[in-house]
Amino acid sequence: MNHYCRYCTHCAGYDEKHGYCGEKNETVGIKSVRNACTDFEFCEIDAFYFNRSDNPEDAVYKPRQPKKRQQCDGQINLEV
Repeated sequence: MNHYCRYCTHCAGYDEKHGYCGEKNETVGIKSVRNACTDFEFCEIDAFYFNRSDNPEDAVYKPRQPKKRQQCDGQINLEV
């Protein structure tokens, strides 16, 4: 799983696009990914949710469904 700053307990959202990391003392963006961050602690609530929706249920982390690989039985013969 990627370490998105928006799902870290140390992130506090300012507005819809910017937030603040309390551990690193720096500004982060809504699309910031820090896979090497050793201070990452997962929180299923999106730090930027309060500026997008009035419903807190919209802020809960929803993982993507894995893509299904198309399986082929072999090459298709185009000759009739």
